[in-house]
Amino acid sequence: MAEGLIRDKMARPEGDELTPEAVKNGIQIPPDMQEAYDRVVVAGMKIMFSKETHGVMLKEMQKEGPVAQRLGQGVAGLMLVMVKESNETMPPQIIIPAGVELLMQAVDFMKKTDMAYPTNEEIGQAMQIMITTILEKFGVDPAKFEQMLNQFDNTNVDAAMQQQMGGAA
Repeated sequence: MAEGLIRDKMARPEGDELTPEAVKNGIQIPPDMQEAYDRVVVAGMKIMFSKETHGVMLKEMQKEGPVAQRLGQGVAGLMLVMVKESNETMPPQIIIPAGVELLMQAVDFMKKTDMAYPTNEEIGQAMQIMITTILEKFGVDPAKFEQMLNQFDNTNVDAAMQQQMGGAA
């Protein structure tokens, strides 16, 4: 799912380096969801980088294990906490796109601080882990979800995601 997005839409694992800007430019948010999306991204950035909570993010990023796993699970955890803290009012169709943007911000931070230099392939794996973790927490089988998405053209993906996650969110 995410790996295909990287290869097809943004960059190839062996190609140009993924950047937060390139990924953000590849995320298509419906105009009526843009304000909510922006609020979620800003809130996520505050959690990741505020004095009060930055230490938690650092601890998560420095855990043992593959960088893709640390990134994917860490950002999934962040998104799930944000959903809970919003009293589950966060629109479900923006959870994954906002998570992808926040994941890229975490990648950028890792690179700028010499903590790690995730490859495009590792970033794709991290996105896959994040998406799978979020879907599973909402009771959605990721394989069935991907199969369902493949049946729709891009104009129907948001409606399908909302239908699948709307009742659980």
